[in-house]
Amino acid sequence: MNRPDWYLPLSESFCVALSSGTFPDFPSLARYEAAAVIFLQQLPKLNSQNTRSLELERNFVKLLGYSTDTLRSVLSTDYSQQAFTAGLILAPAVGVGLLDHDALYKRQFLHPDGSWNFDFSRQYAKLSGVISHEHRRPSGHVVLLSDPQLRFVDTVRANPQESIEAQALAGTGKTYVLAEILALMPDRKFLFLADVSAKLLPIQKRFKGQIWTSTFKSMAERVLAKGNKNLEANLAASSRVPLNYPKLAEQLAFGPIGNLSSAQVASLCWAVVYKFCESDDSVITTKHIPRNYINYLSKVNQEIVAAASAKLWFKLSHIESGDECIPVRGYHRIKQMSLAGLQIPEQAEVILVDEGHDLSQPMINILDMTPQTVIALGDPLQNLEGQYVAHKASIRHREMSLSLRAGPSLTDYVNQLVEAYPESRSHPFQADKNKETVVEEYDPSSFPPAQCVILTCDEWGIFDWLIKGRQHNKAVAVIDWNSLFKNFIDDCLNLFVHGKRPTHGAISGYQSWEQLRQAMSWSDSFSRVDKWFEEVGSKFGVSQLYTCAELDELMQSTPSRHLVATVFSCKNYELPRLAISEDLYYFSSLTSKRSFSKKLALIYTAITRVSGMIYLPSSHNEWMDYIFKTRRDISLFKQNTSTFIND
Repeated sequence: MNRPDWYLPLSESFCVALSSGTFPDFPSLARYEAAAVIFLQQLPKLNSQNTRSLELERNFVKLLGYSTDTLRSVLSTDYSQQAFTAGLILAPAVGVGLLDHDALYKRQFLHPDGSWNFDFSRQYAKLSGVISHEHRRPSGHVVLLSDPQLRFVDTVRANPQESIEAQALAGTGKTYVLAEILALMPDRKFLFLADVSAKLLPIQKRFKGQIWTSTFKSMAERVLAKGNKNLEANLAASSRVPLNYPKLAEQLAFGPIGNLSSAQVASLCWAVVYKFCESDDSVITTKHIPRNYINYLSKVNQEIVAAASAKLWFKLSHIESGDECIPVRGYHRIKQMSLAGLQIPEQAEVILVDEGHDLSQPMINILDMTPQTVIALGDPLQNLEGQYVAHKASIRHREMSLSLRAGPSLTDYVNQLVEAYPESRSHPFQADKNKETVVEEYDPSSFPPAQCVILTCDEWGIFDWLIKGRQHNKAVAVIDWNSLFKNFIDDCLNLFVHGKRPTHGAISGYQSWEQLRQAMSWSDSFSRVDKWFEEVGSKFGVSQLYTCAELDELMQSTPSRHLVATVFSCKNYELPRLAISEDLYYFSSLTSKRSFSKKLALIYTAITRVSGMIYLPSSHNEWMDYIFKTRRDISLFKQNTSTFIND
């Protein structure tokens, strides 16, 4: 997270109130407050002219030259909540920050004669908040860092040839320290790796010409092609082939297995290969069959599925050009690269890895055996699968636990999760005392009091909120850019009404709605969806429930309607206003360390997305007590059982 270049004389709470619809009391605004509100309204237009940060500050100072009455008069006729909110959202990206209440009270941003103090921002940044430690780059330029950021950068400086892994909790400014790492090694060639291309764009824009960026998939394609540009192009082309199970079954000559049609066999084999690609295994066996299929396949059919999956894997990993294209994904290429013992090209001297907590075992294997320096930034508590993969190679470890995103009101909620996380070695979560994060409760049977992004556990949580929106006459849209959720609800309808076997990955393993009902009996969200289908859905269908939201809506400080999304789809975003859905606390079992880790990681990742206001269900504390008690009871039972057996 970048430190602002300068600060507007407005508080965060005042801005949140205005963006939420509170109408400003114009006659009571001071001159600098009125000027700041007008400036934020004009900021999108000023930024479209590529105005530099200092020029933006000078534009604000020009507004201060007008009298208080003139500024108030302009606001009384031209104030726009929409324009103000747009400027407020843009401000951090162009280096404009807000002040705390104490700084506003002291008014040191003004000279005694009422003129603007251009030196105030530098002085304020040193004295306030947590970004107050000076770090001098080799070029002589001085930047300010938080204490954990400085410790991490100092470790890199002292050990430039050694690999380092930073466990950086949510909001601690992982991306910001990349600039300091680059500055420490100006003559070395960097490769920045991420799982999706969207994460590369801000790095490319900020460090243009300084760093080579690539997705894991593209890197693997390049390595596997071994300099053959035509083969590399063919590998890239196969990654763009859409996944169509009937066509895939036809290409591989799959027939039915047991009660599974050929298309359903293709779907199952695809899931088997995925599980294999995430593992450290060298061959596909029946242990890679998803659990929800095991109970419905005989031993013989399990072996047949494993053999069919091995056939699919052979086809996926056959990289000769000229073959008919079948869909291949990045994790397939990474597994191929790992099995072949191939390394990252030597042109890169330092490898930077974003979101290191989500690396698969094959990718960890590749990084561990590479001779280059590897610097990985991640947060194991955000691994939603509850199975963070540790490095086997010798690697230094550092921690960054001071959030630059959240205020102190969030720390108790987050640390409750950090402290309970199995085998957690993280320092307690800390927050910026000058950030104002508002925590409020809402009745989970209704809607949060203001429009926001509602984060759910899974598709059933989204479905439940869409039904609730109909019942409460609330506008609700889904974050569903690939239309996967639309396919999900269509599959649900067809399975419930017609008994048609679904293809969506979340429910493709179920042959009937009754089978699904038994498997999902632990989820209140599913139960409400099930009841709705019985009473309404089977008669009127699902088409009227679904509306897809645009990406721009997700990033708005105050959406024009409630947006609902899974935690997974928003795990890389910072959200100004969000709500936690009660279905995040539901669980079928906490018997294993992994299931418990997944539950805590889900809640932790959801809560730490917030930068402004968060609505927790009023049942939050009750649910957390229940989750911890259930886990303690299971652990005690296992301990007593073990003692009994040993005795």
